[in-house]
Amino acid sequence: MDIILYNKPLKIELTGYLLFVNGTQHQKSVRTIPQMIKTLMSRPDLETLETLDMYFMYRNVLKKDGMRYDITMIPPVPIGNEAPKTHGHYHPKSEDGLAYPEIYQVLNGRAVFIIQKKNRNGSVDVSIVSAKARDVVLIPAGYGHVTINSGDETLVLGNLVYDMFEPMYHEYDENRGAAYYYLKEGNIVQNGNYVVEKNERLTAAELNAKYGFTCGDLLAEFSDNPQKFAFLQKPKLLFKG
Repeated sequence: MDIILYNKPLKIELTGYLLFVNGTQHQKSVRTIPQMIKTLMSRPDLETLETLDMYFMYRNVLKKDGMRYDITMIPPVPIGNEAPKTHGHYHPKSEDGLAYPEIYQVLNGRAVFIIQKKNRNGSVDVSIVSAKARDVVLIPAGYGHVTINSGDETLVLGNLVYDMFEPMYHEYDENRGAAYYYLKEGNIVQNGNYVVEKNERLTAAELNAKYGFTCGDLLAEFSDNPQKFAFLQKPKLLFKG
């Protein structure tokens, strides 16, 4: 698979599982299926799998003003009946009391984002967000999130996040993943470790509209005007103006 993702502001190309930025190979890290065993709907027989790699991360493609732009690639390789996905995590709270948000853009393929927010009674509210190529998706403050490759081609994502915190993965390990599992046929199965109080299905545009957020090209706009995304460090800024 060879894909030219951008020609400017940076030339970004994927050749197989290698990412090149302005002609230089960029460092990658790999999330393997054994590392994700606790989040899967059913435990696979690792010896029968064609590959143990679940997805690839290319961090720090561009850094400005304490924020970083990353790229993630999820090949269309299901694990049993479950579609390939990321591990899932929450973000800690920022200095203004809200958890750090994050922004994604689908650069190739199709995605489903399962985002969930914990309630005081232990239940969760869940939004299942569908996104196609070029869609931008805001992950709101306080929401944990999992990204699923819901199509037949490689899913490539760009994401923008404040660089000075560590994601929290433990709740997804402890609860065997997100509140819902997304199957390769497109069906959704609830995870019995959760009580779901509310759920909704949204498009990326419908989710963003809830917060008055608009973005056409995440990398280009971040490169030109990083202060547009200052709310990634100070989430309350998203609700001003």
